[in-house]
Amino acid sequence: MLKISLLIVCVCLFSCTSSTYHFYSPEKDQCISVITENNIRYIIDGEYNKVPKSNFVKIDLSKIDRNVGDEIIGCWKRDNLHWIIMMDNVVVLENKLDTNKFLFKKDFPVEDGIPNLKSYDRRKKNCFSLGFEYSTLKRMNGDIQQ
Repeated sequence: MLKISLLIVCVCLFSCTSSTYHFYSPEKDQCISVITENNIRYIIDGEYNKVPKSNFVKIDLSKIDRNVGDEIIGCWKRDNLHWIIMMDNVVVLENKLDTNKFLFKKDFPVEDGIPNLKSYDRRKKNCFSLGFEYSTLKRMNGDIQQ
């Protein structure tokens, strides 16, 4: 019985990948929380360690390469919104964001059949990019603080 209990605990501990990150605008007046649980990611307006009842977008990451294609691109205070965030090739499962303040795009803009992020270049004021590798933050660039 002890061996079975130990096996169940090990499977639960090592089979689940979960991470939580908080990112802030340069003035620290805006915050987004990113909670990833296996192939599900929540991008939340505000600082949270658990998924709230509203103000989030829930996305499925199963169609992206989690080693090289897991990237969040965004800009603060753009187009009369608090923030715009996008990922490429994800499926939106649920969107409970206030669309008057926040925008999530499930695909990168395309120009001549090629993804083009020049309008969201992390070198532009208030824009950023975040690169993940299997739920672990590997790269953070642009106007963002952790």
